[in-house]
Amino acid sequence: MCSEVLNDMGIAIDFREIKNQTKSVAKRLDHQYLNEIPPFDVLNPTAENIAKYIFDEVALLINTKDVTVKEVTVWETARSAVTYSQ
Repeated sequence: MCSEVLNDMGIAIDFREIKNQTKSVAKRLDHQYLNEIPPFDVLNPTAENIAKYIFDEVALLINTKDVTVKEVTVWETARSAVTYSQ
């Protein structure tokens, strides 16, 4: 996340909010045949495309005028990952 403003408690956004919203997006993909789920029914479900999808979807849920998603990292294995950012 990225923010230049802190709230009265001294945080930009509660980590629980980030975790809950990210889980809600990831749940849509978990244990699913990705080639049958939009947008992957027409878009190749590569790690790069999945990272962008998660970025875009979490941004819809979290972004405000003060807080924005900065990047998303998707791990394929313990040693292989892709990061999407804007």
